[in-house]
Amino acid sequence: MAMLLLIGGLCSIVFKKLKMPAAIGYIVSGIILSNYWSGLSSETNEIVEFLADLGLVLMMFCIGMELNLKKLRKMGPFAMMIVMIIVPVMLTAGVIAGMILGLSMLQSIVLGAIISGSSTAVVTIVLAEQDRINHAEIETIIFIMVIEDVAQVLILSAISPLMTGSEMDIMGIIWMLFTVIIFMVGAIGIGLITIPKLLDYISEKFSMEALLVLALGLCFGLAYLSVYIGMSMAIGAFLMGVIVSQSKQHKRIEHEIEPMKNVFMMMFFISIGLLITPESIINNIVTILIIYGIYFVFMSSSVGIGYFLGNKPLRTAYYCSIALLAMGEFAFIISKEAYVNGIISGDLYSSIIGAALVSMIALPLVSRQVERIGNFVQVHTPQPLVNGFLKLEVARSNYYAKMSLATKETMANFRSRMASLYFTLVLVVIVQIIFVLTTPGFADFINDHTPESVSLYLTTTLILLLDFLVLVPILHRTVMNIKYLLRVFLDSERKAIAAGTGRPRPRIDRFLRFVMTVNDWFFIILFDFAVLFFTPNHIDTWAHVLVAIAGVAIIATLEIIAYLRRS
Repeated sequence: MAMLLLIGGLCSIVFKKLKMPAAIGYIVSGIILSNYWSGLSSETNEIVEFLADLGLVLMMFCIGMELNLKKLRKMGPFAMMIVMIIVPVMLTAGVIAGMILGLSMLQSIVLGAIISGSSTAVVTIVLAEQDRINHAEIETIIFIMVIEDVAQVLILSAISPLMTGSEMDIMGIIWMLFTVIIFMVGAIGIGLITIPKLLDYISEKFSMEALLVLALGLCFGLAYLSVYIGMSMAIGAFLMGVIVSQSKQHKRIEHEIEPMKNVFMMMFFISIGLLITPESIINNIVTILIIYGIYFVFMSSSVGIGYFLGNKPLRTAYYCSIALLAMGEFAFIISKEAYVNGIISGDLYSSIIGAALVSMIALPLVSRQVERIGNFVQVHTPQPLVNGFLKLEVARSNYYAKMSLATKETMANFRSRMASLYFTLVLVVIVQIIFVLTTPGFADFINDHTPESVSLYLTTTLILLLDFLVLVPILHRTVMNIKYLLRVFLDSERKAIAAGTGRPRPRIDRFLRFVMTVNDWFFIILFDFAVLFFTPNHIDTWAHVLVAIAGVAIIATLEIIAYLRRS
């Protein structure tokens, strides 16, 4: 404890003087201890791991308590929209980075999950030193990061059983997802009804000590339960933090836990540094820069697009997209879980930690030069590109002006359909990931249990046909949502023209009306074929065409049977 606290404290002071986050100092402390201290042994490593687990649980508990559900109702829709753009984009970035680095699909998904968030601690420190973003926008940024944490908790919940070596057959994954959903819904549902009232009662009848001990007991209890069912302890601690945040005493509890959290959180970051050697950082510098470069480009782009679509000024979108460019605490949590469970190698783990450190060090430096960088880009951007951005901004403003003419009921339905469209698209991605992960094992299982061994090509083609049929109901809902949104848009445009605030666009309107008249099944089958075609597999184009024809034949047969039964 003497060595951990003294070296950790000294390194944090040094990095604070350099205007860097204390977390970097703690990780450097771990690197120093693991490489240059002879007193480190397997026993001390076990002690540090135990202390690190305490830090992880307390850190996640406090992050959960920061999620104010009342404020979420007010500021949540915009922040959620930003995160709903960030997460799919960053998961895609993880897959792209994985392809560049030669990783497997599961490793790529883990990498995407790692880079899907921003560091609340680092970003808050950087925002406190600048005056370009007003208080309301800073609050929004903090909410975005909190919801990013929630999204990463959900992703971690989904991949935790896979990282611990669970079987990746379809039924196993479905059962795993079912267990995760039941656990999270049950914990939050039962917890919100009972625990805040219990804590309020304890605070009135007993001492603060009793309240603190009970709150920590509940935190570690749910963390243990999440481990028991095969998930990360971080998930249970976070969920209990969300539940406790609804108690009247949550501020007092958070205040009392803060000193403990700071000490043990230091242990967590030191434990990360213990797994890194300076040589691994130097040897993997190219990988580190690739991961950071992909993170920088995709995170800034997704945030900028989100702010633009949310009708924010371009300058605000630019400032906020730069402000979020530091990898979050979950980068360390998920990467450590993946490394401990053998999903990622030591070199990749060092590269991810190195990229996270680079992002934390770079953010304050980039933030101080943000005006100069913005002016340089503005001056040197080709004029046609500038004109294109200005036209996009005008089109966006016109769109919001037209949509304002719709009734409240129509807008409520519009937002509901937009959310439904988003979730159906996410569901399509999840289904494809499941099929990519399970197809090899499923194909081997079929071959092993058939009287005469069927060729792998034919087996994979049959699985592809099953994938085609599974996607049909999801894409049916997707097409219905798209057509409803187009109908509302055309109706709003007609009202705008009638009110004199819009101008006719005959070509676009004719095209959209033509799309509305095309049979739904044409788009469903077209989208289904496109999804299968671009999903990685070892089947050639003709097999995809045959799968589409067979799928259409099955759907047509089912439709005919249903029609005959109705008549």
